[in-house]
Amino acid sequence: MKLVIFPDIHDQWALKLGEASPKVEVRRAGSEEEAEDLIADADALYGRVTPRLLRAARQLKWVQAPSIGLENYVFPELVEHPCTLTNVRGIFSDHIANHVFAFVLCFARDMHRHIRNQGQAHWGRGGDDHPVIHLADQTLGIVGLGGIGAEVARRAVAFGMKVVAMDPNPKGRAENVQKVYGMEDFRAFLGQSDFVVICAPQTPTTVGLFDGAAFAAMKRSAILINIGRGKIVKLDALTSALREGLIAGAGLDVFEVEPLPKEHPLWRMDNVVITPHMAGAGPYVVDRRIGVVVENIQRFAAKKPLLNVVDKKNWC
Repeated sequence: MKLVIFPDIHDQWALKLGEASPKVEVRRAGSEEEAEDLIADADALYGRVTPRLLRAARQLKWVQAPSIGLENYVFPELVEHPCTLTNVRGIFSDHIANHVFAFVLCFARDMHRHIRNQGQAHWGRGGDDHPVIHLADQTLGIVGLGGIGAEVARRAVAFGMKVVAMDPNPKGRAENVQKVYGMEDFRAFLGQSDFVVICAPQTPTTVGLFDGAAFAAMKRSAILINIGRGKIVKLDALTSALREGLIAGAGLDVFEVEPLPKEHPLWRMDNVVITPHMAGAGPYVVDRRIGVVVENIQRFAAKKPLLNVVDKKNWC
């Protein structure tokens, strides 16, 4: 069996992939032209597949994406091709869940305003206008109950929060979650959630999911947290919702437009906390990514089911 790596990766990681199974020959391509030659008789590819490479492949059975989000990876020819597509979901779940709770605790303890006060040497203690949020009284709603959503739920329960979720296909991951709603109950789900955490991938059905109607269905005291994908939330609708008081605040790591333009009003809202698409940052990520690929090479060689098989039509 032959696996092509394109684009090429660091020697250290290429060596690990090459040692994964004696049944698999690993070949590295430094250019798309080289990859085109190598993929002609290849059984698998790790990295970026392009329409040009797919046309050249005569017996390609498996493509391993190095990423989790696939909205910029999948293309029509790949959807129609019989090859299996896998990704590396799960490698960031703990880091991203920790980032979610950095946002949750920030708003619960009013830290975003205290930090701004510090910059002005202002001794402001809040009070009735910005009371402390007691998390054990709160319901945290998770949009997308995959690996990240499950980790968020586990942390929420540790803080005594009630957890609900919305997911059209939760895949049995309902531990620590009191109720899982379907898409048809989206408004009801929003209406009971004090914190709404978007953990969903970008798919044809989630793009623009959070629009003006969604924000109107949320509690006026609710906090939106988005660590999923930026295009799930319409920026203009979010900005209007915050200005009009439809929701109380937002913790945002991803945006419909990235980088968020310097002139965008979200930068200057004191009830918004912004981080630059880095919720997945943390140790061990590269090792975990390579670990998933090594495991899948071994499974592929042994003709066993692969990890993280993707529904190509829905990008997840």
